[in-house]
Amino acid sequence: MPSAKAILLAILLLAIPTATLRADDPPAVGKVAGLEDRLKTGLRARQPEEFEFIRQVARLVREGQLPGKLVDSTYLWAIQRQQKYPYPLFRRALRLQADRLGVDL
Repeated sequence: MPSAKAILLAILLLAIPTATLRADDPPAVGKVAGLEDRLKTGLRARQPEEFEFIRQVARLVREGQLPGKLVDSTYLWAIQRQQKYPYPLFRRALRLQADRLGVDL
């Protein structure tokens, strides 16, 4: 049985308009270069696997496989809800959204 948090997360993620979830959207110019650093700092990454996940996300945005707007909105959503250590919430939410797009994350 899913927890209340999991159900709430699913509801919130389904509320994101699908127009923002297109994998063929071009990455925002000028935002990709600092994306990895911004995610590492803002999400308070600590473990090697966390840094690797963030590198993978930045690479997928750079390659145009993952929309930069989706990563930005998920990042903002996670840091607004979890001030102390937002990385796990970001990772779960972004993986759910990437699955909806058919992107392996």
